[in-house]
Amino acid sequence: MRPRVRAGDEGFHLADECIHGFDDGLCAICFPPKEPEAKPRATAAPASRASQGGGRSARPSKPASRVAGTKARSLVDPPLDPKTVRIYHVTHLENLASILGEGAILADSAGATPKVDISAPDARAFRRSATVDGTESVVADYVPFLLSTDAHVWNAVRTGTPDPRLAPHAVERPAADHVILVSSVTSAVGARTESPGTVVVSDSDAAAGGVAMASSWPAVLRLLQRVHRDDEGARLLSAEFLVRENLPLERVILIAVGNEPVRDRVRAALDAVGLRTRVAVYPPWFQAAAASS
Repeated sequence: MRPRVRAGDEGFHLADECIHGFDDGLCAICFPPKEPEAKPRATAAPASRASQGGGRSARPSKPASRVAGTKARSLVDPPLDPKTVRIYHVTHLENLASILGEGAILADSAGATPKVDISAPDARAFRRSATVDGTESVVADYVPFLLSTDAHVWNAVRTGTPDPRLAPHAVERPAADHVILVSSVTSAVGARTESPGTVVVSDSDAAAGGVAMASSWPAVLRLLQRVHRDDEGARLLSAEFLVRENLPLERVILIAVGNEPVRDRVRAALDAVGLRTRVAVYPPWFQAAAASS
């Protein structure tokens, strides 16, 4: 780790950041959450005098089924902290200039004009008509984010595998021609938790039918918890996190790139508009995942 100076509400102070560019303690890779400590097994209570001496027998204990299940599991799985849940927006390097010019990542219907569109035309058209449960919006009204850097659609780009959601040229270009803008669930929603539809989470492609979707803040947190816990997090590879209209660049905590030449180009572009967003070279995010489906 290397120390850096970070601006805070009360001045400047030193903070550490890991190889992935995150602040000390906020990277789930370098600082994995601790496994819950196993509770000591209860020892059998000594036999009561009544049972030893032939008196009235003790009341039998409750069957184990009364204490097992959801409540017991909730003691092991603490609530998900939205500050530590990272979200990832993938775009081609050539699109960064327009994003910087707008000062935000824009949704399709909010005026996004990608120079290199990695979405298939049919998929983009379908998202413009697919409605979002619990809102009067369509999927195209939202900026799409992945919940894993090993997500299926991004891994298709990394492996050059055709995918109906992607334009043909998207899987023909090197993955390192792209950049990943990283934020967090808390940064994305800000103080707008009382407004349903500000952010939306789905457990699969948000435009597909029959997917689990949440648009109110309590429901968003519950569904995020499920996609992280169920199947040991396998559902994260297909889940989407949507942010309505735009995500301001000040809420982007990191721009990840695949190599140093791209890093230098990104830093030069940031300097040109006076932004100090961190840029990190992390090749594993741009290489094919060990296993995909």
